Amino acid sequence: MDQTDAVSVFLYHLGRACVRRRWRTIGAWLISAIALISLNGAIGGEMTNGFVVPGLDSQDAYDLLSDRFPAEGGINAQVVVEAPDGSLLSDAPQRKALEELTAALAGIDGVEVVVPPTAGQTISSSGTIGLFRVAYSPDFIPSLAMLETLEETGREAIGTQEALRVEFGGDLYNAADQPETGLGEMLGLISAVVVLLLAFGSIVAMGLPIGLALFGLALGIGGIIGLVAIGMDVPEWTPNMASMIGLGVGIDYALFIVTRFREGLADGLTVEDAAGRANATAGLSVIFAGGTVVIAILGLAMAGLPFMTAAAVAVSIVVGLMVLASLTILPALLGWAGHRVNPKRTRSNPTLQRVTTTGRWQRWGDHVSKHAWPYMLSTLALLVALTAPVLDLKLGFPDQGNMPEERTSRQAYDLLAQGFGPGFSGPLLVAVDTSNVNDQELMSLAAALQNDAGVAFVQPPERSPVGEAATILVFPTTAPQDPLTVDLLERIRGPIFSSILDDDARAHVGGATASFADVSDRVQGRLPIFIAGVIALSFILLMLVFRSILVPIKAALLNLLSIGS
Repeated sequence: MDQTDAVSVFLYHLGRACVRRRWRTIGAWLISAIALISLNGAIGGEMTNGFVVPGLDSQDAYDLLSDRFPAEGGINAQVVVEAPDGSLLSDAPQRKALEELTAALAGIDGVEVVVPPTAGQTISSSGTIGLFRVAYSPDFIPSLAMLETLEETGREAIGTQEALRVEFGGDLYNAADQPETGLGEMLGLISAVVVLLLAFGSIVAMGLPIGLALFGLALGIGGIIGLVAIGMDVPEWTPNMASMIGLGVGIDYALFIVTRFREGLADGLTVEDAAGRANATAGLSVIFAGGTVVIAILGLAMAGLPFMTAAAVAVSIVVGLMVLASLTILPALLGWAGHRVNPKRTRSNPTLQRVTTTGRWQRWGDHVSKHAWPYMLSTLALLVALTAPVLDLKLGFPDQGNMPEERTSRQAYDLLAQGFGPGFSGPLLVAVDTSNVNDQELMSLAAALQNDAGVAFVQPPERSPVGEAATILVFPTTAPQDPLTVDLLERIRGPIFSSILDDDARAHVGGATASFADVSDRVQGRLPIFIAGVIALSFILLMLVFRSILVPIKAALLNLLSIGS
């Protein structure tokens, strides 16, 4: 008996044991779930929006400023104001409102610096739109609570006056303001319910995969992810990723086993034997399918992004949890459901269900097999055509311009584009180590930046009062996602720095726009390694399962084309 057969035998006996001791199995899972969720509530770590990526120039800028210029080393927010029609920001009511808003923003916990709108710099040429820059301490990690405090404070300062319209955006919103979630998952869940109900014709058979996936997801998100966050900086969007992948694999794996269970009943097996055979056959597929998914998710660690690695670890544990639940709690539930997994009309004659369900797919499979070459060539041609754009793939991050129009961050983005141009929503923060740079060189650097065709405006250099560092804020002429902005970033780090600064001088470019560009560049550079690694490990896994070379080669080629398309 080889290892695969031994695993099948073990799964067979496991499935039967879970049916015989179904209530103990279900009870053990419920107790474990309560314990894990309670443990998470007691000692679980907090998820974070931190964006630490060692080795990137933008990270070096952040580290330099955090150490020597704390007022500039933290996250920044933008507060955008607009005077009502017929008024200017220089009018008396608007000036008074600006002063009150400045004082209110400066009083927010964690705010180090508030730079109000300045004529000729951060007040538009029309005199109606102005930009506040709000700099937080490096000790404050971006969070939804910070957004809420900023908005509440700003709107309370304006009050019921009609002197100003105020909107909020900037790097803080890029880091902490996540799109609303739940609707997509809910629509996907409803679609799965409809499809499973049509396929199975039984509410019980439909409910088992859905219920199992929801249970595993609740346990994973409510217990596992928080415990992982004790030792790793798990990003706040990890539950969204876990929901998307967890629902998919949970329903998929349960579907395998429920289908095999129904086939066993149709063959005349007892409920216990049908559950055991389903576990031994479909359960084995679930193990290897789950292993492949875990390999693919953990492959994200190859990108060299700590926050992505933490998310991958957490989500892979959720997938493993789904596999374990499918092999234990699902057979127990099948033992409770019995023949109710079949439609009422076939319960008295289970073989009718086998004939009905296999007939359609049997005919389709026979048809494809008889015309294998036309189907294979046409499908390959389609996949190759869909893969072609990968050769010119450009990665990037969404900014506030991609948000729904009703969001304040989107309205702030649009106001800045209207008043100053698209680049004002994503400034570049030049950080200079001034231990080897004098004031004249700083001014020359600012002038060189201003003379670049891709720069709309440069704020004068600002020296740190507590350390040897200075900042220069650069506003591009193009939007954060525009390739021309990336070109400007490369010119600043290359010819502009080298033309002004000596070789022993240190200067970096930070800010959200630079950080996103750097991360995209790293991911794109390591994407081939990631794909090759995942395919290679999957190849080895399939070779062990099938004890064949041809099947893994075919799977690897199809995976490569699927990824590309």
